[in-house]
Amino acid sequence: MMIIIHHPHGGIVSGRAQQSQAHGEVSELNLSQAIITLAAGPLKPDTGRDMLLIGSPTQILAYDVHDNTDLFFKEAPDGVNVIIAGNFGKYTEMLAIVGGNSSVQAINWEGNEVFWNVVSGKVSSMITFDFDKDGENELLIGCDDSFIRVLKNNQFITEISETGPILCLSPINEVRFAYGLANGTIGIYEEGIRLWRVKSKQNVLALQWSGETLACCWSNGRVDWREGTTGRVLRRIQMRANAAAMLLADYRCVGAPDLVCVSDRGEVLGYPPYQEKTGFNAISKNVSSGEEHMAITELFNKKQALLVELQHYEANAASSSVSLESLEKPLSAMPTNTRLQVALVHALDEGCIQLAISTNNDTIVRVALVLAEGIFETGETFARHPAPSHLRPLLHVPLRPPRDVPVDIHIKALVGYPDSEQFHIFELTKQLPRFSMYQLAPNTLANQGNHYVTFRITERVQRICIWLNQNFLLDEEFELETEETKDLHAHFICLRDQSHLYLDFWADGSVKFSTHDIRLAGDLIQSLAVYLNLTDLQYSPADVRRKEDAPAAHTSPGPRSTLYHAGEGLLSGLSIDL
Repeated sequence: MMIIIHHPHGGIVSGRAQQSQAHGEVSELNLSQAIITLAAGPLKPDTGRDMLLIGSPTQILAYDVHDNTDLFFKEAPDGVNVIIAGNFGKYTEMLAIVGGNSSVQAINWEGNEVFWNVVSGKVSSMITFDFDKDGENELLIGCDDSFIRVLKNNQFITEISETGPILCLSPINEVRFAYGLANGTIGIYEEGIRLWRVKSKQNVLALQWSGETLACCWSNGRVDWREGTTGRVLRRIQMRANAAAMLLADYRCVGAPDLVCVSDRGEVLGYPPYQEKTGFNAISKNVSSGEEHMAITELFNKKQALLVELQHYEANAASSSVSLESLEKPLSAMPTNTRLQVALVHALDEGCIQLAISTNNDTIVRVALVLAEGIFETGETFARHPAPSHLRPLLHVPLRPPRDVPVDIHIKALVGYPDSEQFHIFELTKQLPRFSMYQLAPNTLANQGNHYVTFRITERVQRICIWLNQNFLLDEEFELETEETKDLHAHFICLRDQSHLYLDFWADGSVKFSTHDIRLAGDLIQSLAVYLNLTDLQYSPADVRRKEDAPAAHTSPGPRSTLYHAGEGLLSGLSIDL
């Protein structure tokens, strides 16, 4: 494999990088292994220049381009997926941070490993960012399991669930960072809260904050600049080939970074910082006229939509006046009191949640369009349109969330009469609770679970009921039988595999979650801890021995607790991020 180094502002000495015979400003660096990722940063102190970091499937090379020497060469048994140069937490020196298949490690300029930690999932992107605003950087890690995790020193302090594998992360300012997913979604988080997001049919390749806008490079070669607070597109260009990479660099040595885009055909295109008020590099561009043109276009579109709607109303009125004498009901017009009703019910036999869409009168649901991220295998949109002979006022849509995360479901339904030519569109939004795929079962079976986690909390059982009602899909809310009730026991059946889940809360604060799924146990504890604002879990071995004669558990103090259980049904090494 070969790396091409372009040095128009000064040559490099001979050595590992050989000067190209075709062009004097180009040098070629040949490597024996495939190149997975490249990065650059001021890794070596007191040099004032960047070092080139090269990642191959199992090796890391730090190379000084100017001196044409190797800084270090190190094996990476966990694999190399992404490399960045930065510092975070107590590690104040500049480090080469390497994300592998299930771990993250940091290496100093001498090639010594100074940090290593395990990450669940394949690391696909990383940035250093002051997430908690304490004056020190944290390491934000994006993985293929759809989580953005925040690592502070050696502890994971939070995780953000997304709807697809994380492809890229990019810092914006002291409170914002941008993200891109494999399903084409991009967006911005501000202080841990999503500010906005948009979705494209293309895959995002890179995100960079250029000037006052977010530059987005897509796999098909499209580059667009978006307004930072709303995601509105300000300008868009199309390269002549598919994109390969995009980065910010002071390539012209003018004191300001340019946006450098590279295509898969080897073309390199540069764009100066985009300023929303002045255009590109203060080139004469009448932005106000452009904004006025966009406003006029938007108003024109609204006018056309209103005219179409007016035509529909006029057609309905004409149809009503003609048919009232001969028909009991009009052909197209609907009663003004028509309402769309939506409910979520469990379907244990089918292993899914049924979204029931119905009307409150004899009108029918002709088509239902359901938009939800991360639920449908074929995409994020599902359309249900029964045959004319099966049209009913009630329509069911199956939902099978693959992961236990809350999901917003957007519903658009066409409602009318079976013989209508025009339909009214209803739009509703429904939210699936985080653990909606677990159906409450009668407590007829005793807790037979041999796989469990136990811990202690100090909280009233009334708040536990509220947590259950908010995070599970229940026909009726949990209510205590009497005010003196102190214990709470719930039995659920998973719709995915018909497995059982037991949640036991005792009056002395002991809690036991019985499940064979270690990830589910972690998600339950994480959700409960966030709701109760817990920072650590307490455990008393005598409590479980008294109730269950079970082996003891060990809990490490601090914001990250690790529960260990011995004996049959081992749930070992369960890491809970609080």
